[in-house]
Amino acid sequence: MSYNPKKETIYLYLVQISNMVVPLLVIPYLTSVFGVEYYGKLSYAQVVSLIALFFVDFGFNYSAAKEIGSNRESAAAVNKIYTNVQCIKTAIYFLVISVVFSLTLFLKQSEIDNDLLLIGALSAISSIVSPVWLFQGIGKLSLVAIPNLIVRLLSLVFIFTFVHDRSDIIMAAIIQLCSPFFAGLFVIVIVWRNNIAKFDRTLFSYSFSKTLVSESFHNFSASFLTLGFTYFNPLLIKYFLGDFALGLYSLADKLVTILRQLYTPIVQANFSQVCALYKKDMILEVSIKLRKIFLFFVALSLIAFVSNFFAGQYVLSVFFSRGYGLEEIIQVNHLISIMIFTQFIISISLILVNLIIVPSGNSHYLKRVYALAFVLYLAIVYFMVKLIGVYGVALTITIIESFIIILFSLFVFKQKLVRLT
Repeated sequence: MSYNPKKETIYLYLVQISNMVVPLLVIPYLTSVFGVEYYGKLSYAQVVSLIALFFVDFGFNYSAAKEIGSNRESAAAVNKIYTNVQCIKTAIYFLVISVVFSLTLFLKQSEIDNDLLLIGALSAISSIVSPVWLFQGIGKLSLVAIPNLIVRLLSLVFIFTFVHDRSDIIMAAIIQLCSPFFAGLFVIVIVWRNNIAKFDRTLFSYSFSKTLVSESFHNFSASFLTLGFTYFNPLLIKYFLGDFALGLYSLADKLVTILRQLYTPIVQANFSQVCALYKKDMILEVSIKLRKIFLFFVALSLIAFVSNFFAGQYVLSVFFSRGYGLEEIIQVNHLISIMIFTQFIISISLILVNLIIVPSGNSHYLKRVYALAFVLYLAIVYFMVKLIGVYGVALTITIIESFIIILFSLFVFKQKLVRLT
């Protein structure tokens, strides 16, 4: 398959913009149906799904994508990597399901919360049937985007058809969290018809799988340390501040996710090429490319911050007044302002990690930084939550992410992984 990063980036952005329309349509409807508290419960299922996906992915979205990107000209190598990674992820998935099922027997929470916990964990199967890492490695993520867009549009129809009041919260969770699985079925067909990779059980090798796990463990263990100040934050809010506070935080986070989605495609589309450039030691070419991406991210963040400052509260009042009162809307608006600034910091981290540190083969350094960040997080988060509640959680993330990019930047320049001139 031919690879054109500019064309791939443009195509991914067109699909990504289309994907952004779906949340903008469904979130106002769900908040009006469920209200702040039950929207918080739905967000609980979503964050469980993200955590389960994290474990099943096991860092392969970076390491396996890099392996594919470096060997994409060899069909035999691609097939071997694909087969072994899929086997490993399947084993992890069943382990995750077993652990979560055990938790439902011991956790003292409502029956609804137990059901949402199980649904969230089961939905992680989408990580297996939709191997995003494979398409990222060959630089063809746009092939995955189309099936996901179609299924998301269909899920929108199902939400409006079957979700009408609070009693339908389980149905809403199933529709939202299981739709990626059905998209994955289409992705399997794409893999097969385009002969992108072939699952061949004879290619499974314990020693090779062990090597893949070892390489991926650097990314997984480093990212595992970030769980505390990423995915676990909603759980922290739920158990310390309640579903109502989680409903406020989740709405702000979902809306800011739209900004995050604008950062992601350009990073994904350039990952494969940057890996190849680092393999050839073409540092100057990498630096020129990254400078353009950085300036683009700066422009996006400024537009988002200014727009929210002048029109954020009005827009929130128009779309969410049925489920959220004026006081809640003001709180959400303040959270969004904090999160937009945090997302800009994270966008810099995306460049440093996904387009410099990982492609250059320095994944081992990630653990050191995230370990220090996790210690700092534990030291301040409790006091921040007690001092200013849900705002404390948002500001803690800002502090931690700032700390992370400072350390990453120092490492990158010390190792001369980019050139300023």
